[in-house]
Amino acid sequence: MNKYITAEAIQRYAAISKDNAAIHIDNEAAAKAGYNRPIAHGMYIMGLAQSLYLADHPTKWITEYRMKFQKPLFVDTVAIFDFVFSDCNIEVTITAETGEVIALGSFSVKELG
Repeated sequence: MNKYITAEAIQRYAAISKDNAAIHIDNEAAAKAGYNRPIAHGMYIMGLAQSLYLADHPTKWITEYRMKFQKPLFVDTVAIFDFVFSDCNIEVTITAETGEVIALGSFSVKELG
């Protein structure tokens, strides 16, 4: 599943989470940190992966979650979320539109009810 990561979404997340680290919302701060533009919050990307999965599987409940980030995900880019199912475990790979793997993770699910 593809999701375009907008600067507006990151700014909203920064305001709600109170994580206003400049590398997420300011081009100059991102450049000083060695990035060519702001990067998405890791927790935003993790939450988005969960939300995308649950939107397609409304009878499931996530009971455990792990994610390891490999590279930053730049704002104003497409993230590709790939879910591989195995019993009650879901393997998650998040890739940037460039083909670079951004994060690898997994979560355990159970049926609601």
